[in-house]
Amino acid sequence: MSNYLKQGQRQAKLAERKKTKAHVKAFYRILGEMDVVAKQLDPTIEYTEENIDSYVNPIIGRDLDSMEKMLVLGKLHYAKEAINNIEVNETKDNS
Repeated sequence: MSNYLKQGQRQAKLAERKKTKAHVKAFYRILGEMDVVAKQLDPTIEYTEENIDSYVNPIIGRDLDSMEKMLVLGKLHYAKEAINNIEVNETKDNS
């Protein structure tokens, strides 16, 4: 292969890596935003895909897309499980 072709392949790989890095960076930015949103919501309320937008809209000023809903609902689910585990442990200790 000539140097000209190798150089073109290197540039294509570099462009692909740059594009991938931008996607990963954008995903982590969204993940961080949804973590902040989940911390501001009350974990004792039962949230669903249908009603989550009404609770989140005042916080961030827009509706969530499907991926963001999944992330927030997942974080709230694990927060609720942690609260339930703490309550169960406290009742066992008091018995």
